[in-house]
This record gives sequence, structure tokens and C-alpha cells, in this order.
Amino acid sequence: MDTHSRFNRKLYIPMILGSILNPINSSIIAVALIPIGTAFGAPPSQTAWLVSALYLATAIGQPVVGKLIDIYGPKRLYMISTALVGAASFLVFFAPNIWWLVAVRVLIGLGTCAGYPAAMYLIRMESERTGEKSPAGVLAILSIANQSIAVIGPVLGGLLIGIGGWQSAYIVNIPLSLACLIFGGIIFPAEKGRKETEMNIDYVGMGLFAAMMVSLLLFLMNPQIDRIYLFAGAVALMAVFIYYESRIAKPFIPLKVLRENRPLIATYIRTLLTA
Repeated sequence: MDTHSRFNRKLYIPMILGSILNPINSSIIAVALIPIGTAFGAPPSQTAWLVSALYLATAIGQPVVGKLIDIYGPKRLYMISTALVGAASFLVFFAPNIWWLVAVRVLIGLGTCAGYPAAMYLIRMESERTGEKSPAGVLAILSIANQSIAVIGPVLGGLLIGIGGWQSAYIVNIPLSLACLIFGGIIFPAEKGRKETEMNIDYVGMGLFAAMMVSLLLFLMNPQIDRIYLFAGAVALMAVFIYYESRIAKPFIPLKVLRENRPLIATYIRTLLTA
């Protein structure tokens, strides 16, 4: 078989490295909360923001970055995002308080948003290039890598923190970021993206989605009756978002596609219930 008709296996390395940045940062922080709280004299109500900040950033950032990847191509966004993860992790050396670390977690969360969407884009691109369906093995490898990291993350975090202190929960990103930049820069194909006139970015939809997610997650982080206004606001914003997205030509999230794809909806529901 012609090698040009096969999936480019060299892409596996940067795809896996980029996609594991999120689960490794989600899992390692679990064993760093107490050492960080002790170092800064922060109560659990404050250290919990180290977890929530990353989830909040990725919940908003991943669909936005995914849309930008569709416009500009995967390489540019992949390189910028993975560089942000490494650069933000350096800031822990200057942390004066817990909120500095929370801000760093937001930056890291935004930086981890490109790995998986970039991988999905490349799988689709390779499928179009070879004229074949996406190989199931690629998706299986990505899934196994992400699940394995989520499992071993706390153990790895405990080992690193025992050796180098709580800062290791952040510093581990630096070599990973460098590896992403090296392999991504060498292996990822160059993409020009679309012309300026073809860019139809739904800024209103992005804004409504971000506001909806912020309001919902702020409520879920501390669900109490006196904070029910946050949940009500999220529901109202969702209604406005659905109304707006269903009436524009190129929406941020194509709701029509979701309505016509029941297996995809079922997958999202299972993921939501699992989370």
C-alpha cells in the first residue's frame, strides 16, 4: 500500500502530548491542595478555586479554541496554547498569595484547550487526505492516554511534590510544554487557514456561552439557596443563546447538527452524567 494513503503516525506524538496536558493538570493538583494551603495560609474554600479555575477556563476556552482551529488551522493554535501552559507555569516562582496561583491555573486551563481539538482536526484532515475513515486506533490511543494520565496523575503528583514541593504540580508543565513545541513544530503540517473575508466568528454567541458557563459553574461550585440567582441567570442565558444561535447563518455551536445527531447527544449526556 502507498504510504501516502496511510494515516501519518508521526502525528501521534504531538497529538498525545497536547491532549494529556488537561488531564495531568486536573489530576496532579488534587494532592497539592493541602501543601499549597499550608504554604499560603489559605483555607479549603480558597484552595478549591485552584480546581474550579481550570475547569472554568477549559469549559469556556475549549469550544472557542476549537472554532479558532477551524479558522486558522491546528498548528498555530497548538503552538500558542502549549507555549502558554509552559510560560504560565513559570509564574509560580513569583506567587505572593493563593490568588496568584488561581490566575496561573486559569492561564494553564486556557493553554490546555487546543490539544484535543487540534487532534480531532488532524484526524479529520488525514481522513480527507487518505480518502479513508478515521482509524479507530487513533481515537483509542488518545482515550487510553487521557484516562491513564487521569489515573496515575495523583500518584505522580504525590511523588513530585514529595521531591520538589508543591511547585512541582506546576513545574511539570514546563518539560511537557517544550516537548509539545518541539514535536508540534517539526511534525504538524503547516496550515494557512481561511482568508479574512471568510472568517465569520460568532462573537455574540461566544460571549453568551461564556457568560452562561461562568454563571452555571459559579453556582455548582457552591450550590445554595441564596445563590440560586446564578442558576437562574445561567438558564436565562442558555435560552437567549439557543434563540440567537438558531437564527444566524454560521453559529458558534451548530445546534441544528446536535438536534439531527442523536448518538452524539447521547454521548454528551453520558459524559455529563459521568462528570
